[in-house]
Amino acid sequence: MKIRNAYSMWFLLPAMAVFLLFFMLPNILNLFFGFTDWSVYNITTLHWIGLENFRDMLKEPLMLLSIKNTFIFTFATTILSNIIGFFLALALDSKIRLRGLFRNVFFIPTTLSVMVVAPIFSALYDPNHGPINVALRAIGLNSLAVPWITDPAYAMIGIVVMSLWSGIGITMLLYLTGMQSLSKEYFEAGIIDGCNFWQKATRITIPLIMPAVTVNLVLSLINGLKVFGQVYALTNGGPNNATQVFGTFIFQNFSKGLYGYSAAISFAFTLGHLYKHSVTKSAVDIIMEATAGRVKQDEAA
Repeated sequence: MKIRNAYSMWFLLPAMAVFLLFFMLPNILNLFFGFTDWSVYNITTLHWIGLENFRDMLKEPLMLLSIKNTFIFTFATTILSNIIGFFLALALDSKIRLRGLFRNVFFIPTTLSVMVVAPIFSALYDPNHGPINVALRAIGLNSLAVPWITDPAYAMIGIVVMSLWSGIGITMLLYLTGMQSLSKEYFEAGIIDGCNFWQKATRITIPLIMPAVTVNLVLSLINGLKVFGQVYALTNGGPNNATQVFGTFIFQNFSKGLYGYSAAISFAFTLGHLYKHSVTKSAVDIIMEATAGRVKQDEAA
């Protein structure tokens, strides 16, 4: 038995090597460089400066703004993508015509790179000749024809809309998969009891597809907090830092040659992600326990 267990451990070595080489080692080096003054100006000589980079980071107004914008983006995309994705899945789960076509139409944008999607939306958002503003002016809504990505008041809205369009297909597909695995007996019993559409959705569908809800919420939070590509490709943090997020803030400092300072910021970002994962796991466990208890109560009734 011991020989067999020792033999099976050899199969873990390639995965462990990849994990140590491409995850643990970069994070350890990143932490080390965060305590130095490494920059493009002294790239060959490092000086240990302790917590100075971290103190400067906390005093940086732009960092606080990037954190705020990151949370705004995460909150907006998480809520909207799950609400819209759920109702799209609910519609596609019904007996409507051309269900397969609509499913592909909503899913195809998720296969496109952000570097492909960003130029498309940049053209759509053009304040003078973009199709969105042209259509709004054509129907008399001139007040809504605004500069979507060049005005600080609307730039974040433009990025959120682009992110929803390019990512809603995954959310919809996960909800649809959960719905199609449900037994029709639950809904037939609900109809007999006089449930309307809203009651079937909230009292039957959502509790039974709670695993899909949990996965979508976790994925939405993770994708929102690590947002970078959408902002970098569309606005690069502008205008006037209105869309500056944590990822672009790190990238811009690294582009300035402030390698040690950027390493300190990215390490703080890593710690924030670990804390977020622990909080998310706790919240998910609470939701799952509450949902399981509710389902048991409904079944007992």
